[in-house]
Amino acid sequence: MSSPRTRIAVAAAAALALAAPLATKSAAATMNTTAVTSAAAAPSFTAAQVLAGVKKNSTTANKVNSKPHINTQTRAQNVNVFQVATGVYAYSSSLAVDDDGSDPDPDPDHQNQTTFQDSNGKQLAAHHVPFYVLGDDCFDRKTPCPHFFYKEHNIKGRQFALMFYKSKVIGAIFGDTQTGNSQTTSSNDSRELGEASVKAASLLGIPSSGTTGGVDNGVTVVIFSGSSWVVNGANASLNTNAQALVTKALNSLGASMGL
Repeated sequence: MSSPRTRIAVAAAAALALAAPLATKSAAATMNTTAVTSAAAAPSFTAAQVLAGVKKNSTTANKVNSKPHINTQTRAQNVNVFQVATGVYAYSSSLAVDDDGSDPDPDPDHQNQTTFQDSNGKQLAAHHVPFYVLGDDCFDRKTPCPHFFYKEHNIKGRQFALMFYKSKVIGAIFGDTQTGNSQTTSSNDSRELGEASVKAASLLGIPSSGTTGGVDNGVTVVIFSGSSWVVNGANASLNTNAQALVTKALNSLGASMGL
């Protein structure tokens, strides 16, 4: 039989043991409440909301080019670029399929090089990397350029963009440029806007063949300028890295446009 002192010590220990889980649960509950409150406070914008904001801000007052660009697929000179928020540029056009780069392709006009490379210096892989295409120079040979010329707007190789088509949105990078060459499927005019890689087309649900694929209209590209939006990685990881930025980009742009 234990002494009264021993019984008191055991009782005290038991009381502490019972109290400890309660304290832990209380702390966890407080932490969870804080996390939920923080998540609820963070802005969150859907692709549809952001695209609607982009279209609303695509006004004459926000137009960057003074001369129209050419829709790559239809050849209509009706494509314009708008600054929809600080450092963010958008245009809507076609998606002509670019199959250039390190991936082999049956397209007779396929070239094994792209203007920009991955972080290891390898040519981009059009079947694995979602990328978009811009003109490689100022067609007008003037400064500032009457057409949208990426070098005048702090846009570099692998610059991130959101691409919208119907109900889908993807992340893409600036991977290739429209330049003069011997291809027969394009007029090779740097004023063209509306071309993107096989992977970009596939992710957007657009026929992705370099010879028979593409869509004439309805694709919106929203480019985020500046060094913080340049995507790094090898061909094997660039798609994953670009898609990882989609939510951040939607929230950043939604907040910038005051949605």
